Amino acid sequence: MTAPTPLPLNTPRRFYRGGERILAFRGLETPADFDGHRPEDWLASTTRLFAEGGDGVTVLPDGTSLPEALAADPDHWLGPDHVAAHGVEPGLLTKLLDAGERLPVHSHPDRAFAAAHLDCTHGKTEAWIVLDAEPGAAVWLGFREELGADELATLVEAQDDRLLDALNRIEVRPGDTVLVPGGQPHAIGEGVFVLELQEPTDLSVMLEHRRFGLEEAHAFLGLTVARALESVDRGPLTEDALAGLRRRWTDVSGKGHALPEEASEFFRAEVLRATPGSPATGEAGFAVSVVVAGSGMLTTNAPGTASPRPTEVGRGDVLLVPYGAGTVVLEGDVTVVRCLPPV
Repeated sequence: MTAPTPLPLNTPRRFYRGGERILAFRGLETPADFDGHRPEDWLASTTRLFAEGGDGVTVLPDGTSLPEALAADPDHWLGPDHVAAHGVEPGLLTKLLDAGERLPVHSHPDRAFAAAHLDCTHGKTEAWIVLDAEPGAAVWLGFREELGADELATLVEAQDDRLLDALNRIEVRPGDTVLVPGGQPHAIGEGVFVLELQEPTDLSVMLEHRRFGLEEAHAFLGLTVARALESVDRGPLTEDALAGLRRRWTDVSGKGHALPEEASEFFRAEVLRATPGSPATGEAGFAVSVVVAGSGMLTTNAPGTASPRPTEVGRGDVLLVPYGAGTVVLEGDVTVVRCLPPV
């Protein structure tokens, strides 16, 4: 149980297109019957889709669902401090997301709105770690100017390009990270491939929905349109505020954080970058460990075991490393992003 667990592909069908970059990253061939609507790979997930069939929970290679495994030995998987603070759930959902088309403009409730109106302790703050992007590819985040409640309602009713045009457009390239606070409207453009961290819900308010064929009950979380739109931050998100939400994960050498400090209330993304002769070390913790570049050796050092446990790793590998595996040492010419629960 102290060994890192390779995570199988977990790609529930979604309403938008994508998924080929996920398969390529994972070193898998595209199946002949690939339907083009598998744009998200849910990693170490205890979360289900809000709609679209309710899939999403991870099943480990031995056939055990992740929630069952966590419940059977929470201290091993999550660590006693985490269990005392957060209970037997990671408090984190990690995905690989391949935007085969532009996603709709949407937002996610923050914790206060989710608690008040959705009977849920988590909202859905999220972050994007850009692994690949076509030249000129972009994301959109936050309204450029303040919108009144009636103005927002009018744009949502119109379902036209004015909604996207009202947002800040940000060109992205590999190495960028963007934190998306709950409530901020956003969209991911075609040709962007990200490692995504988020609170463990599938709560989305689809401000654009008709062109994707989404029913209003799905688009607005079963709430009235007016109530759902109360969850949206109507801006403005200024240039200075945007700058505070952005980082470059490729600027990290050795060990460092990929995300702004304010993300740690929700989740953490720790970059371990080893070079020949210079290993990188991470502390024990429940971690979705994604190998984003190079190849090398990941060694865990569980307390009380006779010897360290080495695992060969290369780009595209995805491992779930439990707290009980102990500290992690990365060697070679390799970079891993460890997606971790909140502090």
